[in-house]
Amino acid sequence: MLFALIFLAAFVALGVLALYLARNIEHGEARFDSKTGKPLGEEKPAERGPAVPARRIEDDDERNENA
Repeated sequence: MLFALIFLAAFVALGVLALYLARNIEHGEARFDSKTGKPLGEEKPAERGPAVPARRIEDDDERNENA
């Protein structure tokens, strides 16, 4: 019985610790340079080209057979 109470108390304490850490640690993506270890600045992504519609697999197979 004593073991069960200790186990339950440890489980509750672990849950409280997890909630405390989740609320007090800032979440987000950490981005660092692999060589220097310094944080990366916010870079804008490269311009995207025009959208290309998807092709069906069957269409690719027919093109390969006719070639």
